[in-house]
Amino acid sequence: MYVLDTSAILSAKFFGSDIAIPPAVLKEIKKGGMAWRHLQYMKAIGLKIISPPKDAIKLVKEFASRTGDLPSLSMADIQALALAFHLKATLLTDDYSMQNVAREMKIDCKGIMQEGIKEKFYWRYRCKSCGRYFDEYVETCPICGGEIKRVRR
Repeated sequence: MYVLDTSAILSAKFFGSDIAIPPAVLKEIKKGGMAWRHLQYMKAIGLKIISPPKDAIKLVKEFASRTGDLPSLSMADIQALALAFHLKATLLTDDYSMQNVAREMKIDCKGIMQEGIKEKFYWRYRCKSCGRYFDEYVETCPICGGEIKRVRR
């Protein structure tokens, strides 16, 4: 079984009928466009819409915090990761942050239009103004008010 994220649906590729998405992915597809029509086709051939368990969502957030990817993930991303983890399914995504968290969680993951990440990254955050480092995401530097940038550890 494959769990798809929004980018998989936007790609308009065919993935067979043994596919699932979390509910939040539906909210990211605008009604009436090509991606919406592709989604309707996938529903007709067996796409399952499954809510991931809350404990799996919590686990994804913990792993994403550990890698530093949490601020880069939408709720649809988090739900897709949680669903893939829960179903022990292969996640299809071109999102590098999702692939990084999937690798950390040992979720099988494949790219759609791109090859995918080659190595796992851990991130931390740095103020562009004063240069101070933070292990957890902050929107602005509490020291000088500068812009925060994500950097590799």
